[in-house]
Amino acid sequence: MIGRVRVRLARVFQGLAIAVRTLAIMRILVTGASGQLGSYLAHELLRAGKSELILWSRGTTGSRSGLEIRAVDLTDGSALTSALEEANPDLVIHAAAISAADQVRTAPERGWAVNVEGTRRLAAWCGDRGRRLIFTSTDVVFDGARSWYREDDETGPVLAYGRTKAAAEPLVLQIPGGLVARISLLYGPSRAGRASFFDRALASLRAGEPQVFFEDEFRTPLDYATAARTLIRLAENQAGGMVHVAGRERVSRYELMQRAARVLELDPDLVRANRRQDARLAEPRPADVSLDTSRLASLLPDLDRPSIETALWMLTT
Repeated sequence: MIGRVRVRLARVFQGLAIAVRTLAIMRILVTGASGQLGSYLAHELLRAGKSELILWSRGTTGSRSGLEIRAVDLTDGSALTSALEEANPDLVIHAAAISAADQVRTAPERGWAVNVEGTRRLAAWCGDRGRRLIFTSTDVVFDGARSWYREDDETGPVLAYGRTKAAAEPLVLQIPGGLVARISLLYGPSRAGRASFFDRALASLRAGEPQVFFEDEFRTPLDYATAARTLIRLAENQAGGMVHVAGRERVSRYELMQRAARVLELDPDLVRANRRQDARLAEPRPADVSLDTSRLASLLPDLDRPSIETALWMLTT
């Protein structure tokens, strides 16, 4: 096991070096830099030290990986335009969103303003000035009625959050070089200064508290670090259009957490299974939004996407 992990680590660092080699002269703006994925993006880009990096967040200031974060409200058109002109980025990696499904459901106007209209403004600025835009979308743009969705499959989100992302995707695709990266369920320890769902679940398991997860809801999970490195590689690759960014395995949340418990030497018997019909849900949840990643593999044939066990070993040691 240790030998295989060392080989994978070598491949990961080799891939990261390839990813950033042509980003040296670029000014890169990361929106949502205080979020879970955005924090990993900032860390990977800063560690590489190959580009000038600008970090934005909706309301969070301070620093991330030693670089100051600027608070920019994507719903304020004039302030956003001024901030973009000042930053003058060559590339925007747009990871900012209201991503909590309950928040979008209970505050739909705010969810639409940030997730759709904010993206519209960024896309318009990038399109007018010939700048690249990478937009992070989601697997829940699909209805979950089947497995292994491809990029050209019809969307049909059942969650309000998914509907905002589905509405924003065409805004990015219509500009030259625009890339929509649909990202599956992400896992791993937080770099954002606040616990993620994954962190809270593991903390409860460490405290000996049973945790319940759906065994009939399937996704293709990917660890945060690999997701961030993949987006960097796609930026270097100059890819455009639509691409699915996800892991290789189709698993339920229950299986994901069972495997996480074992690799982290926690009691897997504390990981319990239930079904969606057993839970009282404010919105229906898609049963299966596993993503086909054939296009990703063709764009980045040497990309290493580690197993759940290997990814957690690398992230926690």
